[in-house]
Amino acid sequence: MTKRHPFAGIQRRILFITLSCILCMCILISSVSFFIFRNYLQQSLMQSTETSLRLLADSVDESINDVYRMVRYCQTNSDIATYIENNPNPGSVLSVATYDTLAEEYNRNASSNYMPRLAIVSHDNFLQVVATTYSSTSNLAEQLPTLSFFDTLLSDTAYNFSPGLIADPFHRKGRQVLPIIRPITYQYNAKQAGYLFIEVSADLFADPIKRYSIAPDSFVYLNIDNHTYLYQDGVLIEHEKQYETLEDLSGNALNRDTTITKIKTVDGSSQIVVSTPLDMPNCYLSQGISRTEFFDQLLLFIGILSATLIGILAIGVLLVVIMNRMIHVPVRKLQSKMLRIAEGDFTRDPSIEWNHELGEIGRGINDLSENVSLLMNKRLEDEKQKRDLEYKMLQSQINPHFLYNTLNSIKWMATIQGASGIAEMTTALSRLLKSVSKGTSLLVNIREELSLLQNYFTIQSYRYGGTITMDILVDEESLYDNEILKFTLQPLVENAIFHGIEPKGSTGKITIHVAYEQRTPDGLPTGFPAGTESEQPAAAVRGIRIDVTDDGVGMSAQKAAQILESNMDSSADFFREIGVSNVQKRLQYEFGEEYGITIESVEGEYTTMSIHIPERR
Repeated sequence: MTKRHPFAGIQRRILFITLSCILCMCILISSVSFFIFRNYLQQSLMQSTETSLRLLADSVDESINDVYRMVRYCQTNSDIATYIENNPNPGSVLSVATYDTLAEEYNRNASSNYMPRLAIVSHDNFLQVVATTYSSTSNLAEQLPTLSFFDTLLSDTAYNFSPGLIADPFHRKGRQVLPIIRPITYQYNAKQAGYLFIEVSADLFADPIKRYSIAPDSFVYLNIDNHTYLYQDGVLIEHEKQYETLEDLSGNALNRDTTITKIKTVDGSSQIVVSTPLDMPNCYLSQGISRTEFFDQLLLFIGILSATLIGILAIGVLLVVIMNRMIHVPVRKLQSKMLRIAEGDFTRDPSIEWNHELGEIGRGINDLSENVSLLMNKRLEDEKQKRDLEYKMLQSQINPHFLYNTLNSIKWMATIQGASGIAEMTTALSRLLKSVSKGTSLLVNIREELSLLQNYFTIQSYRYGGTITMDILVDEESLYDNEILKFTLQPLVENAIFHGIEPKGSTGKITIHVAYEQRTPDGLPTGFPAGTESEQPAAAVRGIRIDVTDDGVGMSAQKAAQILESNMDSSADFFREIGVSNVQKRLQYEFGEEYGITIESVEGEYTTMSIHIPERR
């Protein structure tokens, strides 16, 4: 079964989270950018269309204003007014002079080519300025009043374009014209004397549109009153309105008089139409925004946006690769090093000590592996020393056993020969050696420790010829079963003999007193002996106290402190390595700092060394 790498899951999660965040960011950026650009593009196209349409309308208005100037000239010229009032016959001097004046002004007008027919009509006669191709023999004075729109246009106080573009009634080809009929009043009052008739060619509107650049799928409409004309192939074709208004977008217009409307056409498609007014009542130009231009620019933006997003994704992938090289590869090496450590290879690997944070971890792992190697080597060395010590202890046990057997032989020879003292001293020494060689346990009960002390004192009592005595007092039988460190009492008795009684130069006595004592919860003696519970603090606990008292020369407090700190006063050859200070340290190591030895002494009178240990069976 293939072992799964522990970092693989984290790597996949980091990779997934990183790429997901980048992808979500790209989707968010693209969505917001597309929405903003789409609205901006739509608004930009609406405003650019409005600006272009306004330029087209200005061009048309310029020609319309030329027509208006011609109308005003005819209505205000005194020669024309005189002609209307006199109503002269054709060919008369007044008619010819008036015609010349009118023709001269007509020719000076910048838009005369868009006015194919201009007529001044009196009651029975008329003067007509007409382009050659528009000439006719019609009697305008008789035929004009018969037109359906004549009375409406003549009676209106303002310009009225409600007829729209009509076929020229006085021309056989019926070219499209916009009729204008305006009254001419008498010279000195406002009463109508005649009227002015002007035909405005549809080219006035078509020519500027022809010069106007529009997209193939965009159309320009001319609205004259209730008539709508579609410009197509250089001709204005009347078009029936068939659409549904969906939304008013005039708030995006640059000028207040411009209207922008979103409509739904007959085929179900939607289109935005921009309309700007002309300098003519109820007349305006309209243009639909090119969907092709809109989508072409939108596709261009989508292409740029896609390239940008691909670049962002590429950068994201590059960052992932860089992150993999900067993080994943070092982590793999660190894990490989840890696996080698687990397999027992503790050698230092400098390749994982990079100059960054992971390098600090690598240095820590190398230091740890070296420390583990040192600890293992030390442990092996300790084990080797332990085996050596056990071997030496085995050897040390062989010697006491040999001596023990030899002493038993001496004992029986002394008994046979009647030397009871030698037999007793030999027996005590053999027991002492047997206790030394028996096992490696540090703890013994107080009974065994007192027995060991009796054997030791038997030897010393023969050495001093019976001048030293020792009494052992145990308050309760249960005290014998408590544990104490082996060879705790011997160094204290030895000290009492060598430094207390011997310097006195006379007989001496040593008293061993074993009793319970009361201690505080933290192990400190209360100063009260056990058995007086009524006088003790409620929280007191019981411990054991062993007093070793001699009636020797005593010692100063400074000397007592020195004994607890140094082994220099131990003079016995057999127990030279076990001094009072060593006993103090052993007790504190085993039972705690609150236990150990205290010394009370009066120079020239006595010395009491007290052993304090916990109650432990």
